[in-house]
Amino acid sequence: MLSRMRPVLGLPPRRSVRHAIRGVRATAAAVAVVLAAGGVPGASSRDVVYDVVAAPPVSDANGAPVRDAWVDVMVHPSTTASEDVDPDAGAFPALVPWEGATVRALSIVDDHAYFAGVWQSGASGHVRLEKLPRGVVWILADAPGRARASTNVIVGPEGRSVDLELRREHVLRVSVNDEVGAPMAQAELEVGASDDPLPIGARTDLSGSASVGRLGSGPWRITARAPGFEDGTGRAERDTDVVAIVLRKLGALSVHVVDAADKPVAAAKVLVGGATLWPARVADADDHGDVRIAGLASGSYALRAKRGDLVSPIELGVALARGEEKPVVLRVAPGRWVAVRVTDGAADDARGIASARVSLAEGGLSPFPLEATTDGSGRARLGPIAPGWATVAAHADGFMPGAVSLPDALPAETRLPLARAGALTGLVVDDRGFPIDGATVEIVGTDPTGAPVFDDPGRLSFQTAHFDAMLAGPAPLIGAGELGVLPGPVPPIPQGAAVGARSSPRAPSEPWVTRDDGTFRAFPASPGRVRAVVHHPQYVESESGMVTLAPGGEAHVDVVMHRGGDLEGRVVDAQGHPVERARVVVASSRGTLERTTRTASDGTFAFAALPDAVSVTASVDDDEDQPDVRMAVTIPELGRREVTLRLPEARGGLAVTVVDDRDWPVDTAQVSASSLSADVPLRATAFSDAHGDAVLKRARGLPLRIEVSAPGHAPKAVMTSGSEDSVRIALVPAESAEGEVIAAIGGQPIPDAQVTLYTGLGVRRARTDGKGAFALRELAPGDGSLRVEAAGFATVSRSLSIPDGAGRRPLDVPAVELVAEGVVEGDVVDARGDAVAGARVAVDHAPTWLAVGPGSEGDAVTDADGRFSLRGLAAGTVSIEAYSPDFGRARQDGVQVSSGRTTSRVRVTMPAKSDQEARPSAPPASGNVAVTLGETAEPVQVVVVSVAAASEAERAGLVPGDILVSVDGVAVHSMEEARDRLGGPVSDDVVVHVRRGDADMGVRVAREMVRR
Repeated sequence: MLSRMRPVLGLPPRRSVRHAIRGVRATAAAVAVVLAAGGVPGASSRDVVYDVVAAPPVSDANGAPVRDAWVDVMVHPSTTASEDVDPDAGAFPALVPWEGATVRALSIVDDHAYFAGVWQSGASGHVRLEKLPRGVVWILADAPGRARASTNVIVGPEGRSVDLELRREHVLRVSVNDEVGAPMAQAELEVGASDDPLPIGARTDLSGSASVGRLGSGPWRITARAPGFEDGTGRAERDTDVVAIVLRKLGALSVHVVDAADKPVAAAKVLVGGATLWPARVADADDHGDVRIAGLASGSYALRAKRGDLVSPIELGVALARGEEKPVVLRVAPGRWVAVRVTDGAADDARGIASARVSLAEGGLSPFPLEATTDGSGRARLGPIAPGWATVAAHADGFMPGAVSLPDALPAETRLPLARAGALTGLVVDDRGFPIDGATVEIVGTDPTGAPVFDDPGRLSFQTAHFDAMLAGPAPLIGAGELGVLPGPVPPIPQGAAVGARSSPRAPSEPWVTRDDGTFRAFPASPGRVRAVVHHPQYVESESGMVTLAPGGEAHVDVVMHRGGDLEGRVVDAQGHPVERARVVVASSRGTLERTTRTASDGTFAFAALPDAVSVTASVDDDEDQPDVRMAVTIPELGRREVTLRLPEARGGLAVTVVDDRDWPVDTAQVSASSLSADVPLRATAFSDAHGDAVLKRARGLPLRIEVSAPGHAPKAVMTSGSEDSVRIALVPAESAEGEVIAAIGGQPIPDAQVTLYTGLGVRRARTDGKGAFALRELAPGDGSLRVEAAGFATVSRSLSIPDGAGRRPLDVPAVELVAEGVVEGDVVDARGDAVAGARVAVDHAPTWLAVGPGSEGDAVTDADGRFSLRGLAAGTVSIEAYSPDFGRARQDGVQVSSGRTTSRVRVTMPAKSDQEARPSAPPASGNVAVTLGETAEPVQVVVVSVAAASEAERAGLVPGDILVSVDGVAVHSMEEARDRLGGPVSDDVVVHVRRGDADMGVRVAREMVRR
């Protein structure tokens, strides 16, 4: 995407630049440019739009533009002798001001960078950049024969002064040829230097060569592009390197379409799509059923042919190598048509929903989805499709999306009920109580099933426009001489335009923006546990408290926004020298705010409008998920904080040797380590060689938890103190366990039962085969817990001890006999008898915290009418507990469960809401650990009660019964204290020390999005 940044790169335009729109902020945009995430300071983790010649829409409380900031810039040659030595003269230049340097300013506003002006330095090397918007400004200076210099500052009416040092430029020579050695003229080059977030562009001459100047220090990465060829890349370390790049011709698919009798199908339509070709395109076969689809990059493609009611199965994973011409045969046969009726709810007499948008995907996820809109009775017909399973999804204005799976034997008509959307209203004010106008609102949370909610009208508009664009079918493939040329670049999807005969015009959704009085109404909104996230360029991103939004209902939230403070900093190495192009991430300790930037050539970075408590990390390694340094920073309201992030001395690698029980080396063992130091968030993985040796990069001197696994060997975990120069780990042969699952009555095998073994070294899962047999492999000796569940049967849990048998024979697990399940049905109501939707219901204990996603094993969630159904229960007397974040917990004891029967009309009454519970809670941390905690009696100990299935906590090795000792090195004494310390930015890990039996152990757990 960087190649499209013509105005900054100085690359002559070749293609039109596509415009990007984000809400109402693009009204004055003349040119729009998209940079990769983190490309410039202030960029968020998503792609960022840069309006190069548009003035930023920043205004004061009265709506008047605020452009009273200024910066004094002094431009001069570098004071670093090694940079400015003249190799010809053999002398240092005079350190005098630089006249005639071009100085540009980019103003960072709400994750957008706007071109704020261009100036020339005078004879004194000085230039004043005036009439700048307040906030973060990125300043760049260019001069002939010099590398670009840059800095980040926060500016205001009081002004700032900065120095920019122009180092001697590096010049790189690049040659581009095709695969037969012919030079490639007019190939586009994009060169990225290690110290410059903005790449430099150039074009090759008739000899296929180009010299690229104005480069900062290396190494450099070069990308070459030319029409009809795949992109090529190269790398250079020094100016003397000549980078040779070879561009290879694109490939082609020669498709032949036949019927069941292998006769050619004339005029068949062939659809083609892939990861590099979207949306799908269509080409027409000739009278012999042949079509050649060329101009394709290497990769994997999907193909399908159809004519009338004839259709071929979708051919997935058609691999095409570079420059390859690959023959493909598609065989068509009579297809099936699907009749769908979309209704308002699931009642028998529910009315049909007209103009609903219906999509059909074969196999659940199809490169060639079929689209249709329903008629006045809510009906639509889609097809033809090949045999096999499929899913149908529907969207309609004012309703939440719904989906249903289609069986192989299609019914005459498939019913697809939709639930009504809710509405979220709110009031947004500043910390003085004054309403805030023009703030944008998004909705986040989880729906009643635990699926994530992220509602944004802009996203809805895109989805609607995409549906309309696809309704008319794939775009045609355009033939051009011998090669087939794909129309491109892909044009913007027309907003609100009618596409195809069956579509109807729909106006784009209006953004959710606060009015003059600070109020907003967000509709349609997904029902569930949701909160409003509010953005405004002059305030810190803020969140409301969590509320429950019922289907078709309405909820209200209040949001207070703060102006926050500014953060300026510099990244330096261990010797104090500035570090260029380091990746800096700032994340709020509470809430979801996260921003990313790169340091300028002087190592500086800047962020504006930040909350009071943030975490700042810096990375210089290629693996940007492994920050080198982390700092917790407190920022004063309406103030400025300056920090220096000092990178540590490079740590050496830790040598690990893996041997077996005979002291023989173990090859290809996976060695994974995680730091147990809260200040050094290291994770490293290596594989042992033929000598059993592996090196964990940058791990020496750190306390670590090291986990080792290898085929045929039992996994093992060890902890180190950080004083070791090397580690030797001996593995024993892996154990295994085999058994069968049968019905208690009749002894018939139960296929497809889920068998789960919980151990201190992780979870092992298996499913029974057609004979009810299962096998668990790669086990370590020790105690565990076995859980077996199958549809229609009561779940069974039992202890299982894996003996140390040197892997000689599998453990024969006694047959697991399952009895018919008991079912408990009922409802959850509040103190007034009103239904409580979204309550979590379970036997004995309903977990408090779950990872975002499906519910935990053995739980049920109440529907809009408060009803629940608990299945898989064993006979006996049980207690049913319900948990709701709005009401707390309630139990119904003495519920009788009978095998093979349903116990109905069980009612759980929740306590009345207290005033404290009714008030919106403070925004939680963006990430947490998906465990439910409890407390013992005096002396109080914090205990892990349950661990969410498939969560990061489970993967890290936490198990129920663990006693929490400390979090990030700080002892915890209560559930509230532990939960608060477990929470934090979702991008950060947390180090947890627990006591398990008589042993103490530490684990590093990745925080994740959780739900209550």
